[in-house]
Amino acid sequence: MYLCRRGAIHRKVGELKKAWDDLNKAIELENMLLDAYWHRHLLYLLQNNKKAALDDLTFIIKHSSSQARAYRSRAELYRQEGDATMAIVNYSQAIKLNPNDVETYYQRAAMFKMRGDMLLALEDYKIASRLLPSKTEAMFEIGMYRFNNENWTGAVNDFTEILEQDPQDSRAYTYRGTVFAKMGQFSKALPDLAAGVHYNPDNAVAFYQRGCILRKIHPRRALQDFSVSLLLDDSEENVMAFMHRGILYTDLKRWEDAIPDFEAAIRLDPSLASAYVNIGLIYIIKHSNYQKAIRQYTSAIRVDPTYVRALICRAEAFQKMGMLQEAILDYARAIHMRPDVSDYHMARGKLLLEQKKLDLASFHVKQAAQLNQGLGASATQQAVVHSFLKNFDQAIDVLERATRVKPSAQIFVLLGKTNMKAKRFEDAISSFLKAIEILTPWNSRNPMPLEAAGVYFLIGMCQSEVHNDSGALDAYNEAIKVNPDYAEAFYQRGLTKMKLSHTKGVHDFNRALAINPKLFQAFLSRAAYYGMKGRYSKGIMSCNEAIKLQPQSVRAYLYRGALKYHIKAFGLAVKDLTEAVAIDCRCSLAYFNRAVCHHEMKYFQKALMDYGTVMLLETNPNLKVLQNRGLLYLEIGDIENALEDFKAAAKVSTLNPKIRHTLGLCYHKLNKLEEAVAAYDDALKIDPFFVEAYNGRGNALMDFGHEQGNVLGRRDYLKALHLDPLCLSARVNLAYNLQVEGKFQAAWNQFSAAIAIDSTCQAALEGRAVINLQMGNTFGAFVDMNEALKISKTAELLNNRGVVQQYMGDYVNAVRDYQAAIRLEPSYALSYYNAGNVYFRQRQFKQALSYFNKALSWIGDDESAVLNRAITKYMGDYVNAVRDYQAAIRLEPSYALSYYNAGNVYFRQRQFKQVRRSSSKPR
Repeated sequence: MYLCRRGAIHRKVGELKKAWDDLNKAIELENMLLDAYWHRHLLYLLQNNKKAALDDLTFIIKHSSSQARAYRSRAELYRQEGDATMAIVNYSQAIKLNPNDVETYYQRAAMFKMRGDMLLALEDYKIASRLLPSKTEAMFEIGMYRFNNENWTGAVNDFTEILEQDPQDSRAYTYRGTVFAKMGQFSKALPDLAAGVHYNPDNAVAFYQRGCILRKIHPRRALQDFSVSLLLDDSEENVMAFMHRGILYTDLKRWEDAIPDFEAAIRLDPSLASAYVNIGLIYIIKHSNYQKAIRQYTSAIRVDPTYVRALICRAEAFQKMGMLQEAILDYARAIHMRPDVSDYHMARGKLLLEQKKLDLASFHVKQAAQLNQGLGASATQQAVVHSFLKNFDQAIDVLERATRVKPSAQIFVLLGKTNMKAKRFEDAISSFLKAIEILTPWNSRNPMPLEAAGVYFLIGMCQSEVHNDSGALDAYNEAIKVNPDYAEAFYQRGLTKMKLSHTKGVHDFNRALAINPKLFQAFLSRAAYYGMKGRYSKGIMSCNEAIKLQPQSVRAYLYRGALKYHIKAFGLAVKDLTEAVAIDCRCSLAYFNRAVCHHEMKYFQKALMDYGTVMLLETNPNLKVLQNRGLLYLEIGDIENALEDFKAAAKVSTLNPKIRHTLGLCYHKLNKLEEAVAAYDDALKIDPFFVEAYNGRGNALMDFGHEQGNVLGRRDYLKALHLDPLCLSARVNLAYNLQVEGKFQAAWNQFSAAIAIDSTCQAALEGRAVINLQMGNTFGAFVDMNEALKISKTAELLNNRGVVQQYMGDYVNAVRDYQAAIRLEPSYALSYYNAGNVYFRQRQFKQALSYFNKALSWIGDDESAVLNRAITKYMGDYVNAVRDYQAAIRLEPSYALSYYNAGNVYFRQRQFKQVRRSSSKPR
């Protein structure tokens, strides 16, 4: 016995070795000394030798069943091993032996709780609490059970009992405050949560719950509470603090701070679908980035396929991007999970209506009406259904009856909107004015409510539709007076001012963009304004901003392409228009504008392809396309196709004299003179004062080549000059007509009159130079040619000056002019021919032959050039000279000089038969 007691003392003072020796020796001396076994089992526990300790306890219980402490200790060992059943058995035996042991009841309740027997656990907690009221842990467990099962009244009573025992229990204050918040008793909840924070400043839950309550009434204090809570506990258990702080940042429009909080919540709990949805909403609201938002919504759906909110958000994002089919599928999934929500049916019906699937759309709207009984009973909802189904008369009738029963601003506004949909804008204005009367405060000193701004805005829209721009301007002014931050009102007022030709319309666009930098239409309208004012660079900058907002906008690329066209940046314009085509391959305007740019860049084949694409895309012939393509064909010399296009254009626009005039020009170029005259006649029937038509008809009549044609042509030129005495082309043509008639002085007078009107008229200067040359005034011809060349140098003018100088005997300068003409236009054959003649005259036959060869390389069917080359070859190359004479004879069989010269060559070669044959040809 003494050894046992000494061993127990050694254990208590920490001399474990001596304790082991004494206890083991005591058991050797007396193996039934149970106290020795008890103290030895305690030493085994210190060594973490639970099996040996359990053996000692079992020995004690086997030989003495009244040892409560042994049962309790053995229960503790089983509890540590996770064997709840054996622990409960031993705790129960301990309680039988000692019914007043509070701790045993508490621990057995914990084992019942571990095994899931909550009712038995609650009984033990109640007994423990009754035996020792100051042991608040038992009552806290009861309170937490009721808290988790939403038994709010019982939970409040339990936490109140705890606080009666311990007025400084922070957890009790925290959970009682949380219960009050759940019950909506926020005035009681806040003091409890404040007390929880006061008694335990490290209580993260109290800070979190108080932040939740203060989120609406005191957001900045709530933000502080959430932040402190996260500083104290940023683990997965406090993940909702990240969520609520992110939501609070969103409410405060601190988007860049909200996203990291939601991302932190996702890192802690990847199954938190609502965090993905919130990030997606920020991407849309702040950045208008629908692609990123859709990826977030998709992640939320992947985490929780039954999360209807994510499906609805993704459907709305798909709708904004124009991906209607994907949006319809998401609404279908939402309806499958929540078939009782009428709004989903309405939304899907609206999308089906946009796809022109009227039957399916009607089905969904009717289904929504049947699902919600209030939809059929409420006048507002009935009107919405009828309006959706385009039964505007029924919708208006329902709303008018509602206004008679209970007039309100909301119903009058809805009635006005319905009238707008029905295109009854005057009735809509009347309804909106009645809404304004209701919204106007009885005291004139009180400001109008913000809702009135929207009503004034709608009045302005209606006034614009009925082309009452002044009334629309007044309405938008009122809307802005009520709400100075109404961006849409500023934008619409700017458009109205532009219609009224006010100079300061662009200021409203700037104000609208200052309020709402995401207002896409304002950027485009400002670009159009700058384009109208010729400030193309600023217009392009506005288009750049619009494209940043909506990279898939065809209109923005069309606008920017048009502006770049005006600054002659055709290549950049083509890039923008190509981008527009890539976005919408059926946009005919993009193809048309790109064709115009290709036309300006001389890429004729590309322009023709784009014009052809426009013709294929549009069901009816496009007049502008036909005209532009016809002019392009004229420019590249394809007169036949140009003629066909202008014929088609004449059928589309039967009263357009310019098309008839161009048609006559095409016939004239094809040498169809009678058809050309007929086309000019048609143009003059449409517009008897069309000067160019008289001019063109005169040219066609002149080309008939007989005297009557010259007389009739001169008459048309005189008519043109009678209508427009300053018409230079008519005066020059009249001068040429007189020249043909041999009336050189009269022709010279007309050319001089044209030059007096416009001293830079090259055609008149050139014509007068020719007349001077014909009249023997070579110096006057030379002076006129010089004046013409000062205006602009062309190969024809240089060649003609060379001819004048040749007549003046200045062969050196003549050759220089011919060579300058060749350098300017290497394909101008007449300069080669004239240079060859000069060299021939100077007896420089080698150079002459070279120039005749080059002339014939460009125009091989010119009999004069062939004949002159033959004469040049006659000086030594008889064989090739004969060949050239024969070629000249083939080109012009009636030209006697060719036969004569060929005969000379044959005579030189003593081929007398050939001489006789050549000489006997008819002359």
